[in-house]
Amino acid sequence: MKKQKNNIFISTLKKIKVNNDILIRTSLSIFFTSIFIVLFFAFGGLLYFYNVVVVDKFSGYDFQVHFIDVGQGDSILIKFPNNETMLIDTGDREEGEKVSSYVNNFLRKEKLESLDYLVLTHPDADHVGGAIDVLNTVKVDTVFRPKVYTNLEAEQISTEEEIMISTTQTYDNVINLIIEKGCNVYYNEKGINMNLGGCEIEFLSPELNYYSSTNSISAVIMMTYQTKKFLLTGDADIQIENTLIEEYGEYLNADVLKVAHHGSNSSSSSELLEIVSPQISILSVSKNTSLPSVDVINRLNDINSKVLTTSSNGSIALTIENNDIIIATEPSPKIDIAMLISIYVIFLIFAWGIKLKNNQNIRRKNVIKENKLNNYDI
Repeated sequence: MKKQKNNIFISTLKKIKVNNDILIRTSLSIFFTSIFIVLFFAFGGLLYFYNVVVVDKFSGYDFQVHFIDVGQGDSILIKFPNNETMLIDTGDREEGEKVSSYVNNFLRKEKLESLDYLVLTHPDADHVGGAIDVLNTVKVDTVFRPKVYTNLEAEQISTEEEIMISTTQTYDNVINLIIEKGCNVYYNEKGINMNLGGCEIEFLSPELNYYSSTNSISAVIMMTYQTKKFLLTGDADIQIENTLIEEYGEYLNADVLKVAHHGSNSSSSSELLEIVSPQISILSVSKNTSLPSVDVINRLNDINSKVLTTSSNGSIALTIENNDIIIATEPSPKIDIAMLISIYVIFLIFAWGIKLKNNQNIRRKNVIKENKLNNYDI
């Protein structure tokens, strides 16, 4: 009888000890898990799971300009003070999903429903290819397109004037889809002016209907808001730059320059850069390329312009606040998630007291202890 009572007492003590151990270990686990969660969110861990990261530092601001990182291509998203939006170029076909996701996420954050304007500066694939995804996933009201005709359109035109005809199926597919979607369509040309909530949009080029190069037909746009000016140049080459200098002179002076043709030496002459004299220069360029040209970077440095590239900064957003241009770049995780998870697992192992011993030896020791307790007699 005494032995039976003793066994019950010892069994109760063991249960209490086990319960206390579980309570302590569970508390430590909750503590370490809480630390992990706080660090995960504080250091941008969620960014590991985003396919497309929108630069949202200026969410809700009336005026925003986003240079979307599309590698070797162009794509610029603008929000105007009247809540209208404009997308200038869409990157190439492979970047279409990223651009459409960026635009859709941006519109959702800003509580907007559609893209009011899509501007395709010229027919090169790295500027228009992504438009297929954009048009299929975003409601687009109005499109400004180059005066470059698809092969089907060219067959239907009767004119003695020299016209530019598409040389790529990508461009043809984009224009055909624009027509299919029923968008309002206008041709890019010098002299187009729009006032969008106090922001002036002016097309400075193209002036002609025919050029020997598709880059020369690029839409060159001056955008003015408050006292700040943005010169967006597409892939305009030096020939066009010289025409602009002759036509506009000091009017080309701007605070922000979207550097033409990804920093190629065929654009951004010293003469143009000295007149524009931008405070900030943005280059949309891939990491795996020889661009931007060293000569172009040197010329930008000579005029003391702050140079930002999408290859280094990811997507870049600008706004105007207190008459100053404010810059935000694509956020990135500030901590290695693999390292964080490893530390977390180590702490959990510590909390639960896992011992790296042979399970069979552990069981054998437990049996010996049980036998000793059962033979114990008070």
